[in-house]
Amino acid sequence: MSEEIEDWVKRIGERELPIFKYTATAIDQGVESEDTSTTELAQIILHDTSLTSRILRLANSVIYNPTNVPISTISRAILFIGFDMVRNISLSLAIIDSLLKARSREHVMKLMAKSFHGAALAQQLAKRRGDDATEEVFIAALLSSVGEMAFWCVAEDAGERILKLAAEEGCTAKAAQEKLLGFNFDQLTLALTRNWRMSDLLQSSINNPQLANPRIRDINLSKSLAESAPSGWEGKNTQAAIKKIAEHLKLKESETQRLVRRQAKEVAETIREYGAVEILGYLPVHSESKLGQDDGSDEFIIHAYPESDPLLQLAILKDLGSALETGPTPNVILEIILEGINRGVGMDRCVFALLSQDKTMVTDKYSISSNNEGFAKPFKFSVTANNIFSKALKEGQALWVQDAQAEQYKKLIDADVSRILEAESFMLYPVVIDGKPIGLIYADRKPSEREIDMDMFAAFKQFGQQACLAIEHISKRR
Repeated sequence: MSEEIEDWVKRIGERELPIFKYTATAIDQGVESEDTSTTELAQIILHDTSLTSRILRLANSVIYNPTNVPISTISRAILFIGFDMVRNISLSLAIIDSLLKARSREHVMKLMAKSFHGAALAQQLAKRRGDDATEEVFIAALLSSVGEMAFWCVAEDAGERILKLAAEEGCTAKAAQEKLLGFNFDQLTLALTRNWRMSDLLQSSINNPQLANPRIRDINLSKSLAESAPSGWEGKNTQAAIKKIAEHLKLKESETQRLVRRQAKEVAETIREYGAVEILGYLPVHSESKLGQDDGSDEFIIHAYPESDPLLQLAILKDLGSALETGPTPNVILEIILEGINRGVGMDRCVFALLSQDKTMVTDKYSISSNNEGFAKPFKFSVTANNIFSKALKEGQALWVQDAQAEQYKKLIDADVSRILEAESFMLYPVVIDGKPIGLIYADRKPSEREIDMDMFAAFKQFGQQACLAIEHISKRR
C-alpha cells in the first residue's frame, strides 16, 4: 500500500468518519474460535438497537432469505445466513449510515444509487446462472465504489478538482485521480476493504477484472450498466452493456433488455430493506416506478429501550428450537436466550455469569445491554459467601429481587454487590445441567429505571428453563 493511500485510509477511519474505524474494529476483532466469533458479533450488533432491527429485517427479506424461514434473533441470523455474510452486512449498513450523513450529499447519493442498482442487478445475474451464494455477489457489488464515496465524504473540494481536471483535459476520471492524488478510487476501495478484511470477491473483481470468473463478470457488467443507465436506456454505452450481459447469460438481447429494466424498477425495494430511502430519487427509474415512493412506514419501530413483547418471545423460542436442529454449542444457546430476555422480555441489561471450575466465583461470560449501558465495573462475585448469588445457586430457583433495600436482603446484598449492580430490582436464574449448576442468568432495567412486573418475571423464568433444557439436550446428543 502506498503512503498516499495509507494516509487516506487513516484519515477516513480515524479523523473524518470514525464510525468506519469503530465498526470495522469492533466487528473484526481477533477471536480464538469460530464459535466465539459468532458470539462476539451478535453482542456487537445487539448493542445497537437500530442495527439489530435492520439486520433482522434483511435476514427476513427475499434478498437473503428466499425460502422465507422466519428469523427472530441475531444469533439465528448468523447461523442461517452465515457469519461472514452477517458481518459484511453489518459493516455495509454502518458504512451506508456514514455516507448518508456526508456533506457532499448529491454526488455521494448518486454514487450510492449506482452501487445499489449494480448490486441488485449483479445478484440477479448470479441467480440466473444458478449461483448458490448470490448474497456474496450483492455485497461485493454494493461496496465496489466505497473508496470513492468515502473520499467524497471527507474531501469534497479535492473531489471537485478531480472532476474539473477530467473535464478540462479530456482525460478519464481514473487518470485525473492518479494525477492529483497519486492513486485511483479503485485502489482506495481495495485498501479500505483489506483494512476491514471485507469481501475477497470485491478485491478480486478490482484486481483481476478480466478474469474468466462468472461472479466477477456479474459484478463488473452490472456496474457498467449502472454507470450508463442514468444517461438513458437507449444510449450507446447502456446498449453496449446490455449486449455484454446478454452474451454473459447466453440470452437474447430482447430478453436481457426486459430483465435489466425490470430489475432497475425492483431495486427500490432493495434500497428500502437497507434503510437508504434518501437515494431513491437518484435511481434511473424513479419517475417510472411507484416503488421509489417512500410512505415512511417501517415495521421495525426503534425504541430507546426494549419493550416486553410476548409475540417476540414466542418467535425467539421458535428460533431456539430451529437452532437446536443444527446441534449448536452451549454458547449459541445462551446467546439466543440472552437475546430473548433482552429484546423479548424487555430487559435493559442481561448477563450469563459462568461458575468457576473451583465453584467459588461467578463471572460475566456473555452480556447484552441496551445503548451500550453495561456495568461500569466487572460482573464478578464470590459464591462462597452468603449472598444473593450463592442463594440462587444453592436453592436452584429463580429469584426476583423487587427491592434490594428491603430488610430480607440486607445480609444477601452487601455494599460491594450494590455498588456493582446499582439496581433496586433485578432477576436471577440458576442454570443447572444434570443437577449441577454451571452459572446463572442476571437481568435488570436499571438504565431506563423502568419497573419489572410479574409477567416479565414469568417470561424470564421460561427463558431460563429453556436454556437448561436446551443445553441438556445437546449435551446428551454429543
